[in-house]
Parts: sequence; structure tokens; C-alpha cells
Amino acid sequence: MQLSPLDILVFFAYLAGVIAIGLWVARKEEKTTTGYFLAGRSLPWYAIGFSMIAASISVEQFLGEVGYAYRYGMAVANWEWGVIPALTVMIVLFVPYYLRHRIQTMPEFLERRFGLGCRLIFAALSVIVYTFVNLAGVLYASGLALHSIFGINLYLGVIILASAAAVYVVAGGLAAVAWTDVLQSILLLSSGLLVFFLGVHEVGNWEAVVGTGDRAHMMLPASDPHLPWTGMIVLFFSTNVWYYATNQYINQRVLGAKDEWHARAGLIFTAFLGIPLTLAVCFPGLVAYALFPNLENPDQAYTIVVNHLVGPLGFGIRGLVFAGLCGAIMSTVESLANSTSTILTVDFYKRFFNESADDRRMIRFGRFATAAVLLLGVIWTPVVGSWGSIFTYFQECYTFMAVPTVTVFVSGLLWKRANNFAAVTTLLLGVPLLLFPFSLHQWVEPYAEQHHWQFNLNTYNIAGLLFIPVVGFHVAMAYLRPAQSPEHVRQQTWNLKMLRLPRDETSECRPWYRNLVLWWAVVTLMYVGIYATFW
Repeated sequence: MQLSPLDILVFFAYLAGVIAIGLWVARKEEKTTTGYFLAGRSLPWYAIGFSMIAASISVEQFLGEVGYAYRYGMAVANWEWGVIPALTVMIVLFVPYYLRHRIQTMPEFLERRFGLGCRLIFAALSVIVYTFVNLAGVLYASGLALHSIFGINLYLGVIILASAAAVYVVAGGLAAVAWTDVLQSILLLSSGLLVFFLGVHEVGNWEAVVGTGDRAHMMLPASDPHLPWTGMIVLFFSTNVWYYATNQYINQRVLGAKDEWHARAGLIFTAFLGIPLTLAVCFPGLVAYALFPNLENPDQAYTIVVNHLVGPLGFGIRGLVFAGLCGAIMSTVESLANSTSTILTVDFYKRFFNESADDRRMIRFGRFATAAVLLLGVIWTPVVGSWGSIFTYFQECYTFMAVPTVTVFVSGLLWKRANNFAAVTTLLLGVPLLLFPFSLHQWVEPYAEQHHWQFNLNTYNIAGLLFIPVVGFHVAMAYLRPAQSPEHVRQQTWNLKMLRLPRDETSECRPWYRNLVLWWAVVTLMYVGIYATFW
């Protein structure tokens, strides 16, 4: 791909600007553990919303999801437009508990509700998943992106992006992450929407972009081998709940909110941003299919369509669009590294190795942990290349990990009979379930091919079917041990009073436009309209 000197200049100028902003925020941030890991609990709603979008949209969307949409059409939009159930669960159930109990990490919630063993197991699983699934996958895809754009060696690209993100996230923690994410999410949305609108203009009309038949629908028959509607239901109520409600690297900015109103408003704003986000990160795949229906590697559809549509515009715009792509990479890398170091510092270092550690020692360990996690992610990136699709690598690992995790978290908040033994044994199911997709691709599928077996099980349907025995197992384990004390359960579970904001946040009269129920209803109706139209 031939970039003009102006494209290259704009690209590197943008990356240098992001690093400069991150370092500036790092210098201003108060040097305390709360300041480093939770931005001093000072994040406003708009920073939360933009930062959650930036953290969740990385190169697996700009390359992987675009490639997935190229293959299968509109049904891939479910990954962005199917978020309302999960965000509602987070807003109603988890936000009030997390903020009123001053939770710093997801494992800390599990210790409060169940016990120390549960905290330790989930912390270990989280570190493994964030490092070897999320971070390694994002870094591999980032190397692929830089290889496509500049022609450099894939693994050299991995090292460059990891080093660039490390420069400011090691220094500044969550505050540097959140405020650079505001800039990066605006650019990635703008650049993706530019590609989409240019594509619609090039193709001719909306109908030609969307296509016909199954490609034009979001809900496909249950018999569809790739994206059946049954699998999408699993996505809505299992994977997405895990992703938003129990996932440290996404909801850490919610834990750093100014107050509960800003936390809930930030999540509602995230839902609003999800509507144009789908046009930016999914629909370019439909545009690419309409323009180039015979690509050998769909994961390269985004870079090809950008070069075709944006390149002729000149003025360095193509460089800015690719800067948005790499900004998305950096925002996810920094979020993963920061959240993983938070768990390592709070749940392992302080809890087990140095309970008397002061702020200075915890921040120093957190910085060391951030650098170590980035290094491990770089080392693991070659494994990701064994998957047929970047997007598939992420989603299959997420889908199976979500089943036991969501079971434990939701039962912890809502089921008074849940206890530590049930939580620990259920979380341990996450180990074989996490290894399941890896085993499927490395051993089962090649063996089936070698013996000419028909092997066509949909992984999302498998995960949905697993939910029933996992929940049954969790219930059975709970009754093998005594229930926890009624007083402990009362203090550590959700109740109807949590539907309302805390009293200190409702003492003053808020204008109508700050009514959270109103805006939640508006955005929910918008999503209902989308599904009614494209069902």
C-alpha cells in the first residue's frame, strides 16, 4: 500500500499527540493508588462513555468484525446493537453495588460476597484471559494492521504498538487511559463513519450495501452454521453481560466514576454511541463486499476499502483514518494492561504479599506489572495466528468463559442461597471451558478432517446449551454446604432500594434532562426500532 508523505506525517503526528496527552495527564494525576488505578474516582459521564467505546473497539473490530461482516452480512451487527440487555443489567444491578461498596476490582466483589478462595480463582482467571486472549489477540491484529498499512514485519508492528502504549499507561494509570480514550474514540468513530458514508455513495444506495437474502437480516435461522439467532441470544444475555458487568478492563472506568449518577449516565451514553459505532466498525464490511466480493482474506477488507475510498481524497485524510485504527489498538492495549496490573496489584500483591504496602510501593508494583503483562502479550501473539479469523478467536474464547462467570456474579447478587463452595467450584469450570475452543481448533477439527467426519457444531449454540448444566451444577453445589449468615447475605446482595440513586445524590432537584430513566427509555426504544426494521 502506497501512502503519501502527508498521510505518513499525519499518522505519526497523531500518535505523538496521543502519547503527549497521556504523559501530561500522568503528570497531573495525584500519586495515590486510587488516583493511579481508578483516576481518583473523578471521571464524568462523557469520559466514561467515550472510554468504554474506545476500550471495547480495537483492531479486532476494524479488521476482524469488518472481515466477519464481509463474510456473513448484517447479522454481525448484533455484536454492537445487541448491548441493551447487558448494559441494563449493569446499570440496574451491578453499578449500585460496585460504587456503594467502593469496589476496586471484580475479584474484590467476589471476596465480599463469597470468600477469599473465590477472589483468588477469579483474579487468576482474569489475568490469564486478559493477557493470553485479549491482549495477545489485539497485539497480533495490530501487527497485521501495521503490516497491511506500512508493509513492516508483523511482529515488529506488535512491538511498536505495545511500546507506544506502554510509554504513558505505565506512567499515568487509568486517568491517562480514560482521557486519551476520549480523543481516540472520537477519531475512530469519525473515521469509521467517513468510510461508511463514502462507501454508500460509491455503491449507490443503502439496499445495495446491505444486500439481499440472509445477508440483509440480523436474525438468521437456528440452522445457520455460523450466526444462528439462538447463538445471538447467548451473545445478548451471557457473553455481553460478562463483557460489561464482570469485565475489569471494560468497567474499570465505571468504578472510577465521580458518583453513581455519572456511572449510570456513562453507560447510557455508551448505548447511544453504540448506534453510530455499528455503522463505523461493522458496515464497512458490507461496503467492502459490495465493492470487492472476491477477497481472499476478508480480515484485510477494512484496509482495502479505506485505500479505495479515502485514498483519493488526499490532504492526509487516509493517514488520519489509519491513525484512528491504530488509536483504537492503543486504547484497548492500554486498558487491558492497566486493568490487569490493577488486579495483580490489588488482588495479589497487596492482599497476599505486602498488606502494609503504601501508595508509592503499590504504584511502583503496578507499573512493573503493566510492563510485564505487555511483554507476555507480545510473546503469545504467534498463537493467535492459528485461528482462521481474528474476530472468531476473541468471540469463541469469550463465549465459553462467560457461562460460569455470569452464573456466579448474577447469583451472588440475586440468590441468597449462593455460597463460597458453589462459587469456587463453578468458577473452576471456566478453566476447561476456556481451553475448549483452543482444543477444538488445534485437535478436534483436524482429527475430524483427517477421518472425513462431518463436523459442524456452532460454538455459540454449544455455549448456550452449556448454560443449563452449569447453572444446575451451581445450584447443586450450593446445597452441599451451609448457607451464609442472613446478616452477611443481606449486606452483600442487591435489593430494590438500589434502583434509586443514593440519598446524597438526590438531595438536590435535578432538571428533567438529567433524568436517567428518560434517557434509558429513549435509547432502548431506538434499539427496538433498529431490530424491528432489520429483523
